[in-house]
Amino acid sequence: MNSINQAIIKLLKANSRMSWQQIGKQVYLTGQAVAARVQALEDQGIISGYTIRQDQVERHFITMFMDTNQFERFEQWLSQDERVESAYKTIGEGCYHIVFVSHATGDLEPFLNGLLKYGRYKVASMLKVVK
Repeated sequence: MNSINQAIIKLLKANSRMSWQQIGKQVYLTGQAVAARVQALEDQGIISGYTIRQDQVERHFITMFMDTNQFERFEQWLSQDERVESAYKTIGEGCYHIVFVSHATGDLEPFLNGLLKYGRYKVASMLKVVK
């Protein structure tokens, strides 16, 4: 990936609502050229979506250790829960890394109980946003 595309991605990470023209001024391209590059990055799978992150909610980082080989079923179960902000199949410690967003007191425990059908877990919770 070239330096202009990297700069575009950095600007979008900082503010995904920037217009193509605003980005173009900073990377010395026209708005149309920026739009074409962003479209190409989306087509390549480098940019796969735009999300909203709420910093005032509780985030819990869950490492999942599977006791079963029902990976597809587990992944489907995760994808159906809107409180799962992201989930990654990993190598190393654990099989999955899950970011769970709690909007209300008591959200976490029922989710963790659901995880027990598939294995055991380890939870770390967010204290504050640093960056």
